[in-house]
Amino acid sequence: MEYDYLVIAGYFALMVAISLLFKKMASNSTSDYFRGGGKMLWWMVGATAFMTQFSAWTFTGAAGKAFNDGFAVLAVFVGNMVAYVFAYFYFARRFRQMRVDTPTEGVKRRFGNTNEQFFTWVIIPLSVINAGVWLNG
Repeated sequence: MEYDYLVIAGYFALMVAISLLFKKMASNSTSDYFRGGGKMLWWMVGATAFMTQFSAWTFTGAAGKAFNDGFAVLAVFVGNMVAYVFAYFYFARRFRQMRVDTPTEGVKRRFGNTNEQFFTWVIIPLSVINAGVWLNG
């Protein structure tokens, strides 16, 4: 049991050390973080955003689910594909016109600070529930 805590403490110490080491390379701009400061090619930004949706479950859990249930598991991935295409055609142009990098920035710019705060505080517990569903699934 003590080794578990030692590994966790070592991991956090390593993360702090890496962050301090690379702090000088970081910027204070969300545009630099999310879009490479607008200097990255559009397809590279899109591929990066797409790949963030993959997790260990995609390659392990989905394979087991496909083995047990057959091709029905493809409905999840086809649904994701349809959602990505819809989001591209519906949201991408609007985000570009508003010059925002995140949905929260879009809510703030369009509806004000109060709605941004409401949106943020509602998303936090929903994200915890979502993570629990993912872990349970």
